[in-house]
Amino acid sequence: MTRRITSSDIARAAGVSQTTVSFVLNNTEGTSISAKTRARVLDAAQALGYVPNWAARTLVSGRTRTLGLVLAHGDLMSFDAFAPPLMFGISRICNAHGYKLLVEAVEHGSRRNAYFDLTRSKSIDALIVLNSSSEDEGLVRLIESNFPVILFGSIGHPGENSISPNTWRAAEHATRHLIQLGHRKIAHITYAPIRYVGANERLKAYRRALDRAKVHYDENLVVSGDFSMASGYHAMRDILGRRQRPTALFAGNDTIAVGAISALREAGLSVPGDIAVVGFDDLPIAAYTLPKLTTVTTQAGVQGEKAALAAIELLEGHRVGNRDCNLSLELIVRESCGAKGLNPSLAERQAIAM
Repeated sequence: MTRRITSSDIARAAGVSQTTVSFVLNNTEGTSISAKTRARVLDAAQALGYVPNWAARTLVSGRTRTLGLVLAHGDLMSFDAFAPPLMFGISRICNAHGYKLLVEAVEHGSRRNAYFDLTRSKSIDALIVLNSSSEDEGLVRLIESNFPVILFGSIGHPGENSISPNTWRAAEHATRHLIQLGHRKIAHITYAPIRYVGANERLKAYRRALDRAKVHYDENLVVSGDFSMASGYHAMRDILGRRQRPTALFAGNDTIAVGAISALREAGLSVPGDIAVVGFDDLPIAAYTLPKLTTVTTQAGVQGEKAALAAIELLEGHRVGNRDCNLSLELIVRESCGAKGLNPSLAERQAIAM
């Protein structure tokens, strides 16, 4: 049986004390260990094949060094293309700071105590919540319990800690782009039910762009999606079956846009000839759809990194409050919006003033 490598083995190999090894491996703050010594300890640990004893660390520190990520749907990873790069960004920070990532799903309206079951199990130190909702009673109760929670988007709770990508400005810009192309009957399919903060913000931004351009808002041109391409497809079919047909669509995200384009093709309509389409998120698929999708960059990976860093700050005793991500967002103009003068092989990038 192979003997477990211990801190004393690493100390001997690196020529330092066990205390120094402990400080380095546990990333202890307030020590005066030089970068050179830290590197020597980490190199020795790697060379010896050291594997941390997480159970022992938890007993000593009271922490699991694990962050939790809560998704709104149990199967969100299987159909929402925004979640994987976001998770990658969170994982990158976790790895850099010696944390693990635990992903859980909490369906809206189910398992009233789901958040508390997760936190009471002592399997995580802090929680990151994607697609938060002010109607989620369990989430509100968790915030009020003072457990470290980072929300994507504010739900307006005075005790919350949240990061805000402020993508509503980009949603307004995308809608305005369609208006500037001459469209007045612009449909909108939200990427999720509007109880979710992000979906509601984009809907409000769409309406604000119409109001500022003095374009009539028609509620018959607005339908809620539910994260998936299939929901975008069915929402677009619903819109096409109504009395007023739009000339353009601002989709709440690229996943919804792809589903909507499929419905338009099935109905014998061309994009952008009959209906122009703009998506949101600039997922990798956007540059390879037919036609190529006009969309907005949202830097999902960077958002994940900022959320993980904020969660770690909470664990270190710092209040995050409502923090702006300060993302550099751009409208990527491709073929699907029908912008004239665009070389189909290239994309025009429009910076969005934040």
